Amino acid sequence: MAKRSYTFRLLKAHIADPADSLKDQNRLEEKPLTGNPDNKRLFAGQAYNCPPGWISFFNAADQLQFNGLYGGQAAAILFVGVELAVEDADPQRRWLAVCFGMGFQEFRPEALESQFGLKVALNRLGRERIKSIDTRRPEDSTIQTRSQNSRIGEIFDFGVDTSSIILQAITGKSGDEAFGGTLTGSDGLKLSCELDYNGIDDKGLTIINSFNDTAYQELFPWYGKITPIRDRSRLDELNENLVTRLQNGHLNGIHLAPPEIIDYHNVDRFKFSGSSRADAFDDLRLSDYLALFDDELEVTLADLKSDKVRIASDDGPFHDRWSVFKCLCAEVQFNDQLHILASDEWYVVKDNFVVTVNAAMAEIPLAALQLPFYTAGEKEGDYNARAVDTQAGMYLYDKNLVNFEGERGRVEFCDILTSGGQIVHVKRRSKSQTLSHLFLQGQVSAEAFLDHPPLREQIREAMPAIVGIIPTERPNPADYEIVYALLHEGSPTLPFFSKVALMSISKQLRRINYRVGLLWVGLAPANPV
Repeated sequence: MAKRSYTFRLLKAHIADPADSLKDQNRLEEKPLTGNPDNKRLFAGQAYNCPPGWISFFNAADQLQFNGLYGGQAAAILFVGVELAVEDADPQRRWLAVCFGMGFQEFRPEALESQFGLKVALNRLGRERIKSIDTRRPEDSTIQTRSQNSRIGEIFDFGVDTSSIILQAITGKSGDEAFGGTLTGSDGLKLSCELDYNGIDDKGLTIINSFNDTAYQELFPWYGKITPIRDRSRLDELNENLVTRLQNGHLNGIHLAPPEIIDYHNVDRFKFSGSSRADAFDDLRLSDYLALFDDELEVTLADLKSDKVRIASDDGPFHDRWSVFKCLCAEVQFNDQLHILASDEWYVVKDNFVVTVNAAMAEIPLAALQLPFYTAGEKEGDYNARAVDTQAGMYLYDKNLVNFEGERGRVEFCDILTSGGQIVHVKRRSKSQTLSHLFLQGQVSAEAFLDHPPLREQIREAMPAIVGIIPTERPNPADYEIVYALLHEGSPTLPFFSKVALMSISKQLRRINYRVGLLWVGLAPANPV
């Protein structure tokens, strides 16, 4: 029997009738099976059937010649009921779906087990038979990375930091030829194996037992620390909980921030669709948005998804940039677990990982550096210049002064350098992605400072007064402290994903003997004494 690839999905345990897993408007019909088996159901049909899109290339009159010409794609799903033994109880039936053609498109996503294939693959591959991985950084909603190896290997052969990635999919070679050859796991499972209709019951039982196995917890202890939520009913609960918090004014752990990196040197005004023409704000604040709703009109999920954040540069016109929902950042405890909303996607975080991250953050000291209070809406460049002017021993090094093209691209050395060897990077506290960019910038700058004499020469030439701080030879990193100074208008806290990024980068900086410090810069007191 030749091997071929099969695709499997697992229905959630509460679904007793597999027909309930299909979309309401699906195009499949149930077909009878020989012998009318109790544990098998077959649905088949055309996933779509429509005129080819390329017909529009021709003139309208000529298009009539293609009447009756259709393109289509066959689809089928065989549902296999697998009986699982349950201690001191009747066996439990789980429905496994074997998908053919475009059959997988006909499922309701909320009816399927999330990351089913990923767990099967992790349990079956083990540590050393990995061929390819798909990952994403938790703060990025659009950028994903696929890493492939020319031969099978371990996860660490792919050069990923397992503390700061989410595993999306994994491909490798099964260690058991009887189970199959190459397999890929994500929400579904794709398996190359020898299989026929008569063997599907045994194969189904093996697959589901592999899903229920917990070996992956020891083999890949980092997996599942942060998990995207796919379950529609759970997403609805989280969104409802979020809206209720907004309506009741319980805003702790919730704020607005741009969902991508923007240049605050250019973007200086924000407003919301529905606000008056005169309304414009110097920063993106949740309180300004909620103020648009009076006591008679409460914010709804539809409002959050349809209302737009508008931005303007200098004296230019406003234009829509993002939905308000996409700009929402939330960290809420729900059902005794930490849930995070970032770039309109919800995640759940394991309790032990929260403890690990918070413990790592506690090891990062507050920098012994005095900087002036921040003025609401003040541009970062203006703040840096003002901070340097307030005291001696501080030097301004923005990107216009030192801009070195190194091995990893353009390097911005820092914003402020002190005579005490503090290399300071200043940024408004914002969304995780922006802060992660800041932390990485600090790491790249610190490494280039050690390894690239031309960068040190630029630093010395830009400000001769500090030549005593910057040696011509390779510096001793122990003489310097990388300081991240964060401007904020509320409580001095980092988003969880920012903590994850800073935890990883601070470890790398300290590994090469730099000191690392964090500094919070708040607004001036309303009534200073």
